[in-house]
Amino acid sequence: EALKNGPVLVYILADFDKTLVQWGYAAAAFGAVYSLGAMLLSRAGDRYGRRPLLIWPVFAYAVISICGAMASSFWMLAALIAAGSFLMAGMNPAVHAASRDLTPTMGRAMVYAWVSLAFTIGALMSTLVAAQTLPIWPGWRSQYWIAAGFAGITALIIFLFFRDLSLRVRGQIQKARETAMTEVVLQSTVEEAYDDGRLVYRSFRLWILSFVIVFWALTYVTVSAYVPTFLVQQHGLDPAHAAGITSFFWIVFTISVFVSGWLSDKLRVRKTITAFGGVTTGLCFIYGAQLPVDASQTTLMVVWSATGFFAGFIYPAWCAIYSETAESISPHGVARAFGITATLAPLSGFVLNLGLPRVVETWGWSSWMLIAGCACFFVSILVGYGKGPWWVPAAERSSLSA
Repeated sequence: EALKNGPVLVYILADFDKTLVQWGYAAAAFGAVYSLGAMLLSRAGDRYGRRPLLIWPVFAYAVISICGAMASSFWMLAALIAAGSFLMAGMNPAVHAASRDLTPTMGRAMVYAWVSLAFTIGALMSTLVAAQTLPIWPGWRSQYWIAAGFAGITALIIFLFFRDLSLRVRGQIQKARETAMTEVVLQSTVEEAYDDGRLVYRSFRLWILSFVIVFWALTYVTVSAYVPTFLVQQHGLDPAHAAGITSFFWIVFTISVFVSGWLSDKLRVRKTITAFGGVTTGLCFIYGAQLPVDASQTTLMVVWSATGFFAGFIYPAWCAIYSETAESISPHGVARAFGITATLAPLSGFVLNLGLPRVVETWGWSSWMLIAGCACFFVSILVGYGKGPWWVPAAERSSLSA
């Protein structure tokens, strides 16, 4: 729902007579607001639980989308998008922390594959819905009305079916640690537990590992926000066909995150899986940047499908190693740890939204795709700071499974 602007960005720019550079300035401001929301609201996920941070931002986003569909000026629309970014930032750490609460009954990487599914289904729906509905209702406003309906239904589903497990799971972790100690340790009070969670802010390793999200987000948002526009301006496709080709990336990506999540839990090598995804995705971007402008739609579909497959190896395994690293520091600071990543992620937004329009204007779209590919290589380097080995022998994996 939040990615609805990508397929219709060309319509927004034309409707309000704005350039890609001007949109970049506004999008950079959205990133700053997102960072502020992550910093302020992620703390509430550890203090008050996950449920409030999951329900109300989605409901509010439905209202914001309705207002956006009726916006009469570019700056009114920009203000509404910024408000939505603030709310989504608060939801993001809570979603990851709530997913981590489920890991006692499911492989950690597979849980984050389901988290990835939530985001990729949104991106897939935005492109598929745009591809099917733009020929019927041209323009960007129709996508906002559709997005409002999806957000309202999602908020209702979360309200009816989500149960907060955070206190129960964190209590089990604390109890397990106490049992392993030779002396009796009293159960931490709520305030002591909250204070213990602040340890995540002091971990150098966690901060370096957090910067993986900066480089990954630069690549990810390039696809979700700009690839449809890239296909229109670079390869001459119409917006509906551009959205359709982009949807192939998300279809394959959706399958790939489960394959990579299963492999990560099976082989127990989060670093290797993430690094493999970073290198191969980077190579796909670099290859795609070299395609001629008259490349066929079939070629574009194959290239972006392959890119989606390899990109799916990055996020679930990285989330697993990140949550394991954060939990080893403090089980009471997992939401705040993911709040660090949500705070840092907009750094990539500044580079993307301020840099992409200038790079495209000066050197063309291919140059930016090369930059996005190189960002994936940094993912493979920085993941080495996470907790865990690069490889686990088969005998050791069997003993751990037992």
